[in-house]
Amino acid sequence: MLAHPLTRRSRLLAAATLIAATGVTVLAPAAAFADTTPAAVAPAAAAPAAKADENAAKPLAATLETAPGQAPITRGGEGATMKLTVTNNSDQEQQYHPAISVTPLGTAPTSWSWIDFSAKEISGAEESYGVQTFGSSGFTGYVLPKNAMTFRTFTVPARTTYSWSVTVKVRAALPADNTAVKLTLLNDRDNSTNSAPINLPVAAHTEALFQHFSPSDGTIKFDQPWETDISLLNNGATITSPITPTLRYPETDAVLKLDVQRPDGTWAPIVGANNTWQLPSVTGGIAKGESYHYKARLSLVSLTGTGTFFSGWLSLMPNTDQGTIDVAEGALVKVDGYRATPTPQPEPTPTATTPAPTTAPTDTPSTAPTGTPTAAPTTARPSATTTAAAPVTVPSATPSATAGAKVVAAAYNSGSQAGTTTTTATGATGTLASTGAGDSVAMFGTAGALVLLGSGAVLYAKRRRSQTQG
Repeated sequence: MLAHPLTRRSRLLAAATLIAATGVTVLAPAAAFADTTPAAVAPAAAAPAAKADENAAKPLAATLETAPGQAPITRGGEGATMKLTVTNNSDQEQQYHPAISVTPLGTAPTSWSWIDFSAKEISGAEESYGVQTFGSSGFTGYVLPKNAMTFRTFTVPARTTYSWSVTVKVRAALPADNTAVKLTLLNDRDNSTNSAPINLPVAAHTEALFQHFSPSDGTIKFDQPWETDISLLNNGATITSPITPTLRYPETDAVLKLDVQRPDGTWAPIVGANNTWQLPSVTGGIAKGESYHYKARLSLVSLTGTGTFFSGWLSLMPNTDQGTIDVAEGALVKVDGYRATPTPQPEPTPTATTPAPTTAPTDTPSTAPTGTPTAAPTTARPSATTTAAAPVTVPSATPSATAGAKVVAAAYNSGSQAGTTTTTATGATGTLASTGAGDSVAMFGTAGALVLLGSGAVLYAKRRRSQTQG
């Protein structure tokens, strides 16, 4: 009874040894390895069921649906308004961060202004709005609490439903070959089931003209014009009639001049007023998906006000004889009126002014004495025949000074010791020297006393000498 199991086991070991030694793969019957196969191996067909279980475990259910009978949208038209709904099926509050990705099914737009996105709460949710974002993967519109940043979420209470109204519009910048756009509902919290994407048809529209500037910004100076290429694109139905666009820069104190390049490369001036110019007509119209180009040059002619720096948007006017132009993207143009060498201004005519009278002392008299001296200045001793000293009068420092005016020492200096100055006055028979700062009246009195004493001494000496000789 024991020999049979041992024999079977040895045969199995021998077979395994042979496979390992030769490297040959051998397909063995399933029964031979029944005792070594794990009992709990899930079949491959169970993957969809696992995904279903994962979605069933998410607490939120979100849907995006269009209105019944939604018509194709048009460039520049009303767009499509849809309803976004989320329901919290759990017994706990949940965070919800909804967003909608809009992807053109044709050529990708090169302009950011090809779409408009907005949102508004309907029920349950707090006041809401939509925010447009553009990334490497295209456009995404977020539904957010009012004035919140893009990372902000909604808090959905347990067993509660929130709903919003979401509007998507496409503009003339959407390339002409796009006949539909795809809308995909997103939630980066990954705690909700999301409804399937929606393909929204886009119809060709006659009024789908769009402007584009290249470059779209620049600066104009007196000695530096600015050039740009103005493109008028038609992303709608073909237009066969002439189109006459009008170019405009905001009215400022800067007067600009416009030139448009001819096919031969020369420049043609365009007559305009108030920084507004009618461009040459596109006589043959513009086919669907085609564009017409103007090469424009703007120059600064003059400044009419006091300002020297201005900034504004250069743009085509929205209305033409063949419908409207989408003017969402203009060119930001700065005007710099500063001149490195200012324009010469006439010199003002000098006018004579009469200096105000002053009695402030100065180091040097501003005018000569007005009187005429009766005797030449001298430093000699007085004559022995002099019997009395004449009154001394010093002229004022002002041109209008007259005899009897207030006496001011010519060499007076309030800050330091003055230098020596000699002044001769009308009616004086001698000279008066001032050798420093001091009281002028006291000085004049002392000088007079010295003159009298000197005269008396001379007379006394003469009389004494006469008596001795006699």
